[in-house]
Amino acid sequence: MTAARAGVLYGGLAFAAGAVLGPLRELVLAPRIGGAAAAMAEAAAMAGLLWLAARRMVAGIDAARGRAVVAGLGLVVVLALESLLALALDMSGLAATRAPRGLAEQGIGIALLAWLFALPFLVRRRAVALP
Repeated sequence: MTAARAGVLYGGLAFAAGAVLGPLRELVLAPRIGGAAAAMAEAAAMAGLLWLAARRMVAGIDAARGRAVVAGLGLVVVLALESLLALALDMSGLAATRAPRGLAEQGIGIALLAWLFALPFLVRRRAVALP
């Protein structure tokens, strides 16, 4: 698999995981335990899922340059898809029904983006490659 393809898939997998966990955080966890605690619970699950995705996507990519492509494209794909989702939610009016994110929640989100970018450089090189 090329580094570019791996990067796009990595970003897509990360966004898909967030698309599943985000509504669970907002609809199930946040009303019961609060926004910051719900964001931390989601972040723990996301951190593990991102590690699994990164391990698969960089299998067979030994060069630091290739891993940088995976990390960079993964981040770009996630940010682009998040922006499109935010625009769609704004246009539909659903964004207005959610309480604004606090500083703690924003910080957790930024830390997850940094983790997403760093993982392709940190995971083992001998992971199982996808066909």
